[in-house]
Amino acid sequence: MQETFTQILSDHSVVAPLVFIAIRALAIIIPPIPGVLVDIPGILAFGWFLGFIYAEIGIMLGAMVAFWIARRFREPFIGKFVSLQRLSNWEKKLSDTQRFWGLVAIRMPTNPLFDLISYAAGLTGISPLKFFFSTLIGNVPSVFLFFYFGGLSFNKGIYYSVAFIIALFILWLAFQKVLWKNIDQE
Repeated sequence: MQETFTQILSDHSVVAPLVFIAIRALAIIIPPIPGVLVDIPGILAFGWFLGFIYAEIGIMLGAMVAFWIARRFREPFIGKFVSLQRLSNWEKKLSDTQRFWGLVAIRMPTNPLFDLISYAAGLTGISPLKFFFSTLIGNVPSVFLFFYFGGLSFNKGIYYSVAFIIALFILWLAFQKVLWKNIDQE
């Protein structure tokens, strides 16, 4: 699937960035789609820098759409994905400024939960502008590192590429273990 997607992006250079951005946004709007499956072909088709720029546009577009879906359909829809009681407790404890920087902090280490956090934020009192900038500030470092080091590894050859993908998988597993351990303790 990734090879086909990469080939399509390479063959259609005029519309490829728009297609990539749209698919990257859909990976946020539809939570089960892992963004990394879109990002790797993006690195291969556009290089690390343009891939990063296009991915970030798609990620931000998807995050804002998820935020607005949550604002529109509220608790009945979002309650299927997020603990509304925890969200309410979290929002009551924090000031507006703390919510902004809290969202920035949550975004940095929790990219596997990026989609759900975008939906959950739509239920809080945070303004769309503050949501946008907290998401951007919290998201750019990890996406930049992923694309930069992903681009380096793919340029070095197949062994580096495989090592990069294995390292990502191990980090993802470790993060999931820590995350679920923390959730179970709450």
